[in-house]
Amino acid sequence: MTREELKTMLEEYWYDNQYLKEKTKEVEKITAMLIKNPNLQIYQLSKKQEEEVLFKLLDKKKKMDELISKLNQPYRIIMYLKYMSFLTFDQIADQMNYSTKRIYQLHSEGLNKLLDLINEQN
Repeated sequence: MTREELKTMLEEYWYDNQYLKEKTKEVEKITAMLIKNPNLQIYQLSKKQEEEVLFKLLDKKKKMDELISKLNQPYRIIMYLKYMSFLTFDQIADQMNYSTKRIYQLHSEGLNKLLDLINEQN
């Protein structure tokens, strides 16, 4: 895997997490409809389809979580804050009491370390 492929994978992961949040809300709405009207098959089918999407996203999230958890600090927390908590580099810098420039550097080093982990597994 190349560095660009890793960056794309992490960006997709970030978007998947956002999508997961919205899909969870959708399943909650459908569940509420089913509670009100349990005989509506359209809602049962829709709920099943939405849950399948959620399970796929959760599996992908689990794999990414496992990969990031193998990093040492401070790389682990930076990747977590960036791709799981959706913070900007400025917000991460404020939270960690680093300069934004230093967070960019650590993020870049973290990408290299993640890339090494992925390539070792393959």
